[in-house]
Parts: sequence; structure tokens; C-alpha cells
Amino acid sequence: MQKIEKDDIIIRKGIIHILDSHNGYLGLSNDLLDMGPDLMEFIRGHIFKILDSDDTKKCQFDGSISPIPALLEDMQEKEDDSFIKASRLLAESLFDIMCDSVTIPAADLVVVSFQLHSVVYLALLKMNYKETYVHKEAENEVNDIVKQRIMPMGGARLTEAVIVDLLEYKVQLVEKKFEMMTGDKINYISERFLKCHADLAPKKKFQILNKTITAINNRYDGTGLKDRIDIKSKLREEFAEKNEFRINEIGDRIFWDSPEKKQEFDDRMERYDMQYDKFTVRKENTVKGLEFILVETDTGVEIKIPMEEYNTKANVEIVEEPGGGSTVVIRNIEQARVK
Repeated sequence: MQKIEKDDIIIRKGIIHILDSHNGYLGLSNDLLDMGPDLMEFIRGHIFKILDSDDTKKCQFDGSISPIPALLEDMQEKEDDSFIKASRLLAESLFDIMCDSVTIPAADLVVVSFQLHSVVYLALLKMNYKETYVHKEAENEVNDIVKQRIMPMGGARLTEAVIVDLLEYKVQLVEKKFEMMTGDKINYISERFLKCHADLAPKKKFQILNKTITAINNRYDGTGLKDRIDIKSKLREEFAEKNEFRINEIGDRIFWDSPEKKQEFDDRMERYDMQYDKFTVRKENTVKGLEFILVETDTGVEIKIPMEEYNTKANVEIVEEPGGGSTVVIRNIEQARVK
């Protein structure tokens, strides 16, 4: 996966449309934004957060029903009028869907084209309104405090946005489910606006993988504590060696000695359509849970063991008792704190 730096993102042009669905107001702009350095940096920061996030999903257009690819093919990004026209059509389509729900946040839609590693992209940044209070200066030296709606700040992370590669029409998006008038709670951006097949985000895939292994690990009797910790250690080693999670290879490596566990693992991965998946993550924090093992005993005692300490040093030892049960030995404690 090619590493992305924020300064690699070159903003080309942009426009803003008002999608105030709560008040039934659609404010379509007829002109491009006059973007100075500060505004460019604001937009660049939001785009970078999306591209650099493990919450961002990949999506593939359903060419038979989605009108978006044809619209983008007709758009001439270099021509301002063509760009403006396409952005207005996209904003209007999204607004109509938003009006079919009372829970979807009203927003300003910033449509931007940008360049990254010689490829031109289109970003649809849905700036959901936040409510805050500001002072209001009135005549006769009477000041007041009033409620005001604002866009997300530069340090915030957008929860709804779409980025399309204008060369191959590959889609990346972040989205949330909202309840529609029909009562169905759906991912309206991918399902109704883009009409695309959205993959699970890398963070979600890792959570499913880790949770599945943990559940299988703990469900079977007769597996000692050391063996269960070793299984979690193998998952960490797989990622460290290959910098990605290869589902088939992980299942074979972890559950090679138990056909029953391997079958359950395969079945659960198939349930999430992940049985042939390969994926990686960008952020260390996403896989932070692989850096330690948390052991909880039947008496409520919790022990957090760094995986590096367990794998490479003799300070932590798991002893399986002949009559059942396990003993955890921690050696060479020079200092200790009670937290």
C-alpha cells in the first residue's frame, strides 16, 4: 500500500452546495470557491484523514444501475462549467435521498477535485452541521448569545464522505447508517446514492477476525491457557511477517491441528464474505490489541501481558497443572505500581 502524506494532495478546484434537508432548502452554487491557502489546507486535511483511515471502505459501482459512473465520464474536470454542472447534479441527487429521512444530518456538500500521485480524484465531503453558541453584537451596546450551525472544524473527522478515482472509478467512502421513512436503517450513501457494493472497512475486518479467533479459542474445553495465548501470538506474527492479514493462511496456521476449529473459523469468515480476503491496516492503533494479551480468571483476576514480553523473555511463564488449571509465573519484578 502506497504511503500517503498530506502534502501529496494537490487541491485543483471546489464548490459548495447547501443541503439543508431539515428545512427543505437546497442551495446550489453556480460558481467555484475562491480557495486561498487556509481553505485549501482545511480541505486537504479532511481528505487526508479519509484516505489515511482504517474506517474508510472500498466500494465498487454497480454498473447496471448506478448513474454515477456515466455522470463522471461526461464530466470534463478541467472545464469549470462541466465540473459545476456535475457537482450540482450530484448534490441534487443526494439531497433528494436525504429528504427521505428525518435522521440524516443536514449539511454543506463540498465537492472538490484533487490530484494525488498523478491521479485526479473527486471528493464529496458532507460537512454535517454542528450546533454551537456565539455572541451577537446588537445596537445600544446590548450583546446576546445565539445558537448557530457550523461545519466540522479542521481537526474533526468526517463521518460521511466519498472519494472517487476519476481514472478507474474506484471508490472510497466513510458512511453511517440512518433510518429512512420506511423504517429501514441503511447505509444510504452506498446503497441509494452511489448504488455500489461496499466492502467492510479494514478496522471492521480486523475486529471480526480477532473476535472470531478469540471466541473459538475460548469455546473449546481442554485447550490450555498457554496454547490459547500462543494462538493469539501467531496472529500477531502473521501480520508482522506479511504486513497484511491473509485469511486462508491465518486459518491454516492457527488451527492446523484441529479440523473442527478450522471448519468453524472458515464458516464464520464465509458468513462475512471474508474467506478469501487479504487486507491490511494503516494505523498502528487499529491492531494495538495484538500487542498484549488480557487474561481474565474465573475469580475475576485480570492479567495484562505484553506479547513482546511473553514471546522473547523468560519473565512470564504459563505452567499447565497436571490436575487441570494453569499457573502464571511473573519473574524479575524490580518495580511495581498499583493502578
